[in-house]
Amino acid sequence: MKVVFVIIDALPNRLVSEELTPNLWQLAMGGGWNPKGGRAVLSTATYPNHATFATGRLPKSHGIFVNKVWDNEKFTIASSIGPTGDTIFLAANRGKLSTAVVVGDHHLIGVMGAESADIFWPPGGKRADVDLDEFRYASNSAVLEAIDNIDLVSADFSVVHFNEPDTVSHIHGPDAEETKFRVKETDDALGELINRLQPGWDDTVLIVVSDHDQEYVVEYGFDLAESLNNRGLPGLVEYEGTAAVIHKGPDLADVLQIQEIEGAISLDDDHDLVWGKPGHVFGPWLDGLFGSHGSPRCGSQVAVVGGGHVGSQRIAKLISASQPNAQDWAQHISHLFELDLKL
Repeated sequence: MKVVFVIIDALPNRLVSEELTPNLWQLAMGGGWNPKGGRAVLSTATYPNHATFATGRLPKSHGIFVNKVWDNEKFTIASSIGPTGDTIFLAANRGKLSTAVVVGDHHLIGVMGAESADIFWPPGGKRADVDLDEFRYASNSAVLEAIDNIDLVSADFSVVHFNEPDTVSHIHGPDAEETKFRVKETDDALGELINRLQPGWDDTVLIVVSDHDQEYVVEYGFDLAESLNNRGLPGLVEYEGTAAVIHKGPDLADVLQIQEIEGAISLDDDHDLVWGKPGHVFGPWLDGLFGSHGSPRCGSQVAVVGGGHVGSQRIAKLISASQPNAQDWAQHISHLFELDLKL
């Protein structure tokens, strides 16, 4: 059996259709999906959800709440620290499975703990000298080329990440025509990957998900750190689009008194997540970007399973009956291979 886990960054579940994503649609109709999609963890950002995909655990366990992590001195990029605890790659190593990873966003190698895979690309989790998208992440074509170069489809367990929908959605907004066009192009890339899997299709489980949705930006750059300081309230702030995390902040009741804050939850003893009104981002923010994420409003994920192996049918029934959570996927994969993933 081979399991291929594909993540299409920021693909909105509502855009999955026979017209716009024909390859994904055919996979869903031949296998299974949940029309309502899956559910992301908070914050609804790329790195917390990818760490959850890799660990089967919530951010309070793996430690990545937003795209940066508190390192006891400052917030630093999550890829330099990685998830706390076990990962599906470590479990696969213990189970003597071969593993391969190709990601469009090079930071995901560190974020997911994918350095533990037998082979991963880009090397060292660094930006590669390949065709890049507008935000300088590897393009769909570069990802496909890397898949071929490392022979990813021969691995027992593999992970593939396509980044382009997230980039174009940030630039133009999640429902813009430019975004829909890039979503269609990314579906074409998925179709090319499916073609590469065809020789072993009867023994393959193919899972396709997204990590989060996006929302249109209508208000730029609220400075929460300044607002806390002006009120004499404690807390160090890290912004994440339409949400922000507060490290060692005040009581949530005090935070909710701030007019710009719509909601807040405690993530663990030291971290609270807050979000603003629809489309309101925390600053600093770049003018001219019209899509963002972070708030619970962006919590919808794609959830599709296909392939010829009987295991795909079992998972398809499960996700069709009940919306899957981001942490479920590593657990499903662990069960397929009978791994000892430590949750």
